[in-house]
Amino acid sequence: MSQTKYTTLINNYFQTPGRSSDSLSFEESSVGAADKVVWTVICKVDGETKGRGESSTKAEAKNQASKNALEALG
Repeated sequence: MSQTKYTTLINNYFQTPGRSSDSLSFEESSVGAADKVVWTVICKVDGETKGRGESSTKAEAKNQASKNALEALG
């Protein structure tokens, strides 16, 4: 089963003409023991939070944050 790569989609979105990739940023943090870590990633556009994701892996948390940001951007 293939999973949509929302992180790639949002990066591509900001590389299109008329948009600046400098507008996009991610903040990553984790809590918990190494075997039970929970990653939180916040996706920001021009410094404003547009998406947030939490998961046991950083990649999945970033993917969730990217999906939420894309939905917020319309």
